[in-house]
This record gives sequence, C-alpha cells and structure tokens, in this order.
Amino acid sequence: MPPTLALLLCTAFVLFLLRLERRASRDNSWALWIPTLWMLIVASRPLATWFLVTNTPSQDNDSGSALDRWVLTALAVAAIIVLVRRRVDWWGSLRRHRWLLLLLAYMFLSTFWSEITLIALKRWSRELIVLVMALVIMSEVSPQRALASLLRRSAYILVPFSVVLIRYYPLLGRAYGRYSGIEMWTGVTGQKNHLGRLCMISIFFLLFALYRSWRDRSRVSGDRYQGWADVSVIFIALYLLVGSHSSTSFATLGLGTAIFLGLRLFHSWKLGVPQVGVLALVIFLMVFGVSTPFLGGSNVAGFTPWLDRDSTLTGRTEVWADVLPDWAHQPYLGYGFGSFWTDARRARYEIPTAHNGYLDILLDLGGVGLAFYLFWLLSCARQLHRALAQDYDWASLGICFLLMALVYNITESALNTFTEQMTVVPAFVTLVLSCQIKPRTTSARLQRAVWTSDRWPEFSRRNSART
Repeated sequence: MPPTLALLLCTAFVLFLLRLERRASRDNSWALWIPTLWMLIVASRPLATWFLVTNTPSQDNDSGSALDRWVLTALAVAAIIVLVRRRVDWWGSLRRHRWLLLLLAYMFLSTFWSEITLIALKRWSRELIVLVMALVIMSEVSPQRALASLLRRSAYILVPFSVVLIRYYPLLGRAYGRYSGIEMWTGVTGQKNHLGRLCMISIFFLLFALYRSWRDRSRVSGDRYQGWADVSVIFIALYLLVGSHSSTSFATLGLGTAIFLGLRLFHSWKLGVPQVGVLALVIFLMVFGVSTPFLGGSNVAGFTPWLDRDSTLTGRTEVWADVLPDWAHQPYLGYGFGSFWTDARRARYEIPTAHNGYLDILLDLGGVGLAFYLFWLLSCARQLHRALAQDYDWASLGICFLLMALVYNITESALNTFTEQMTVVPAFVTLVLSCQIKPRTTSARLQRAVWTSDRWPEFSRRNSART
C-alpha cells in the first residue's frame, strides 16, 4: 500500500473514532480540546522533532524548542481564558492539594541554585500548565466524563498513527540503538519505552471503560459502537506493546490489572480497603524504587528472568553506578529543577536520564525534594482512598495508576516532572476526583454542632439533677 494512501485511511479511521467518542460524550464542551491537545504533545514527542531528519538534532537540549514553547504557551493562555470566562475559583479547587503546590514551590525555589537558572525557570513554567489543564477538566459539567474523553481521544489518535509511522514512514516511526544498532519501534513517541508506556496507559484505561460498559448493561447503539472502537484500539495497542519490547510497560500493565481485580474483589465481598494499607504500599514502592540504584539493581534481579532481561537491566546498573557519585556532591538540595541533565552531562554519560525516576528526583531536587514528592504521593493516595466512598470505580482506577507510576519509575524516569504522561494521568485523576470528595472534618463538626444545639438543654438538666 502506498504510504500516502495508508496515511489517508488512518486519518479517516481516527476521525470516525473521534465522531463515535463525540456522540457518546455530548455534554463535554469544545474547550476540552485544549487539555487534549496538551496531552497529545505530552504523550508523544516534542513538536520540533517532527520536522527533523531522523537522529539529527537541530539544537541543543538546554536551549529547547521555540516551536514547542510557543505552542504550549498558546494552549496555556487559551486554557486561562476559558477558566476566567467560567469564573473558576482557583484556590477553592486546589486547596485540597497543598502538597502539590508546595512541591511546585520548592521546584521554583531550586532553580535559584541551578547552574542554568533561566533555562530551569523556563522548564518550571511548563510544570504549572498541568494545574491549568486540570482546572479546565474540573470545570466541565461532568469532570469524570471529560477526563475519560481526554484519555480516550489520546488513545484513538496516537495509537493508530503509531502503526502507520512504523509500517510506512520508518524515518519517523523507527529508531536504532546507538551501540547495538537494533531497530526499535517508536511510533509517535521518541523512544521505544515511551511507546510502550503510551500503549500501557491506553490499554489499561480502555479495558476499564469496557468493564464499566459491560457491567452497566444499559448501552445505547452509540455506546455499543464505541465499545467496538475501544476493542479495536486495544488490539492495535497490544500489537505495538509487543513490538516495542518494553518490559517495564509489560510488567506495569500486569501489576495494574492485578491491583484493579483485587480492588473489585474487595468491593464484591463488601470488604473495606484499609487506608493504612494503601499508604504503606506507596511508601514501600517508593523505598524499593529509591534503593534500587543504590543496591545496583540487586533487589530487582530476581524479576529479570521473567522479563527476559539480563542482570544489568539492559545497562541500567552501569548508568546508576556512574551517576551516583555526582549525586553525592549535592545530596540534600540537588542541582536544581531540570538542571542535572544538561547537554554537557548528556554527552558525558551518553544518556538523557538516569532510568530511575527516584534517582532523577534526587539529582535535581535532592533529599528534600524527594520528601516533598513522598508527601504529595501520600496525599494523592489519601484522597483517592476517600474517593472510594463516592465513586469506587474511578477511585480504583486512580489508585491503580498511582501504584503503576511508582512501579514504572523503578527502571524508567517519569516521576520527576509533570510533563510526562505517566505522572500526568494519576495527577489528573486525583485532581478530578478531589472536587467531589465531601470534607469529613467539616461534616463531623456540623454534626457535633447540631447535636450540641439539639441536646444541650436535655444534657444540662440531667447534669444539674446529678449534682
């Protein structure tokens, strides 16, 4: 098939999928396309790389891309205009997320001891966009349906076009290992592991959507068609996931599925999910992930035969051994947000990340920054656990995405920034669900106030009689 014809057929297929999605979610406004476009950029690759000859960088990493900068700025301005017109109460919507705001504030503060302060400030400004986009979703008529549409649209667009690029446009859809020379599938992303991550998130969410549709059993014809559309995209994503050979994404998808099934069993058996257990699991996974590079990967060596990987985790243990001495020079405050992996260090280590999200946090923000991340993640876990009482399905999905992100970052880097899909998705789910959680402290105080006003005369008479 000629590449142009394949591209046209894929475009028609994607437009058909988007039309089905639109028919099933008519209550979503057109403004939802603003965070959707932002998510498409976050989940794929920088815009400037689409205009480059393969493996030929046009500019250094430190200077960044003017195209990406202007497009992201335009999307942020458009989102702010939408929020102003909707008269969104910013502080009222974000007051439950103080640890997230404190984390972003510390990221900003760390740019002042960075070697590249101005560049670090530009990178930090991109982190704020996640709050703006989340508020647009939260201000929709139904925030859950809006978030579902965003995730579904991302899968509908990025997954099919990845196949076309891999099969018919190899200069854009494939890459070769720098030393091994092995051909890798990248699709719309910039690296095979990123393609695996995109497929993993898409598969997990679409399976969740199919489960809800099957369980409700009250679908109209449009919903049935959308169910078949979800199934088709799931099979395409599975094909890409297998072809990407991303072991981390495979393992994370399996773990997330097992956790979701476990939560469903708890619900069917009418057993409560202990909050202490969820918080303990978050702490355990973080401790496990942080200790992995310091132990040379020995704590994950037992899992490598299951994933068909060698004992070095495809060279990751060597990377960790090389990078840890640099961390020892700035163990508490780090090198500043987004400031460790400069062009000089990328050329020195011949890698762009530490392949461990926790180590990258330590390198950029130090032990203090890691503590802020821990408290933010624990606050997310608490809010998702409280949301189980209002919306068990979506809260379960959020808990799964949160735990999947913690596992994924043991051998990949995504947790150290809010411009990575693996970090954005659990953050979005937490922010969306938090706006529907009833504050327990306020209701408890009201109940005590009502009890006191109603029962105080009777209580006073009994007390005086006893005395």
